[in-house]
Amino acid sequence: MELKTERLILRPWKKSDAESLYEYAKVPAVGPVAGWPAHTRVENSLEIIKNVLSAPETYAVCLKEDNIAIGSIGLIPPMQSHTTATEDEIEIGYWIGVPFWGCGYIPEAVREMQRHAFEDLGCKAMWCGYYDGNEKSKRCQEKCGFTYHHTEKNKPCKLMGDVRTEHYTYLTKEEWEISRIADKRAAVLYIHGKGGNAKEAEHYKPLFPECDVYGLDYHTFTPWETCEEIKEEIAALKKNHESIILIANSIGAFFSMNAGIDVDISRAYFISPIVDMEKLIRDMMCWANVTEEELQMKRSIETTFGETLSWEYLSYVRERKVRWQVKTDILYGSADHLTSIDIMTEFAKRSKADLTVMDGGEHWFHTSQQMEFLDKWIRKARGV
Repeated sequence: MELKTERLILRPWKKSDAESLYEYAKVPAVGPVAGWPAHTRVENSLEIIKNVLSAPETYAVCLKEDNIAIGSIGLIPPMQSHTTATEDEIEIGYWIGVPFWGCGYIPEAVREMQRHAFEDLGCKAMWCGYYDGNEKSKRCQEKCGFTYHHTEKNKPCKLMGDVRTEHYTYLTKEEWEISRIADKRAAVLYIHGKGGNAKEAEHYKPLFPECDVYGLDYHTFTPWETCEEIKEEIAALKKNHESIILIANSIGAFFSMNAGIDVDISRAYFISPIVDMEKLIRDMMCWANVTEEELQMKRSIETTFGETLSWEYLSYVRERKVRWQVKTDILYGSADHLTSIDIMTEFAKRSKADLTVMDGGEHWFHTSQQMEFLDKWIRKARGV
């Protein structure tokens, strides 16, 4: 099984993870404080993967961007629990490499494992523990809703060959459900246009201070592939947020509408959206002096202006007409060279969206004047 959060992938450990495991588990600051010795070589890490981390419900903690293991998290069944867990309870353990301390990755992973344990596995409560002096683990447990339960002194730590004091924390399913409802905030998801990236989402944090703002770096560039990435991201956000606001730029708006996520979006803000992809492709064919017959025969044609014309892409957008039923505000520049004002106005009318036109604004809003206009547009649309 593979679990996903906004930034992480939690997946089973693989033998090929041995080198990355060793890279982080060899550091003395990681293992001993959690009750296990630092790894001594890659072969040692490989054996740990085979004999320990291969246990059920044990996951490598990986960043979505590269899927490389940077830590571990797992659920411990009652018969192997370090404390007195009953049959319908579970214990959780975790660690992460030093370079990733302070980034909030482990709390994010713990919250997903809580959801998994309570919703998927039907557990009624969850235990967690930390040895005397492990303040980082203590703070993580507090962040994730665990409360102090009891302390066990003079407890043998077999792997380290010493005796320790261990403090235990506890969280019931009912407590988790209550805190989850109380903690949920709205999420803002930013989907960039061509040549953009998820870091552009940072611009919108001051405009939505009460929300959690995220950016999606999609890695595919056809609507039938990118829609899956968007749906996956929306599914992850829904787990921990009460609602989702969408901000989409240029082709990012087209990809979003094509993904069929209307039911999951509470409100949308489109900046220079591509609202008629078929028309845009036909326009580019005219610019490149390419006929439909020629494109159908060659299937794919490179243009002198940097775009690739694709018969498969054109056929797809013809067969799948975009429908959008979300309360939407649109910002459009009168000098937009990709979409005409008539097409944008017709789309806004059909979708019952509010259209704002910046006189002289370009398709790419990037100058200080354009960005100032954009910020004022969002604030006005939000009524703040």
